[in-house]
Formats: sequence, C-alpha cells, structure tokens
Amino acid sequence: MSKIRFKLNRAGLVNLHIVNLIGMKLDELSAGYLEAGEHTMLWKPKFNLSGSVLNYRIEINKRVVSENLFIVR
Repeated sequence: MSKIRFKLNRAGLVNLHIVNLIGMKLDELSAGYLEAGEHTMLWKPKFNLSGSVLNYRIEINKRVVSENLFIVR
C-alpha cells in the first residue's frame, strides 16, 4: 500500500490518477470534495509493480498537478 500526501491551497473536488511513464492510466481514486490543507490518500496497486516509476496526477477544480511515485518493495 502506498501513501500519497498532498496539500491543497483551496477546497475543491479532487480526483487522483495513477499513470505509467507513457501516460497509460492504471488506476483512479476519487476523494470527493476536500477542504484546503494537507491530505493523505492510500493506494493499493491491483497487480505487482515492484521497482516501478509511476506518476500520480491530482485533478482539483480542473487544474492538474503531477508528481513521481516510486514503488519499492
């Protein structure tokens, strides 16, 4: 299970997408409406991704922020 931590400057509807390095969507997590501040979402991969480098994209109010996610076991 991976913890994804992020901070929101303002409240809004949040969706989180896990994608591989070529942009293929692997999973989508919907957090719903979140207030401003720091948040943590838990993600459990549906299959073995050991040693993978992925990206997660947080979409809030139609704005997208992308960060790297390293899977280590």
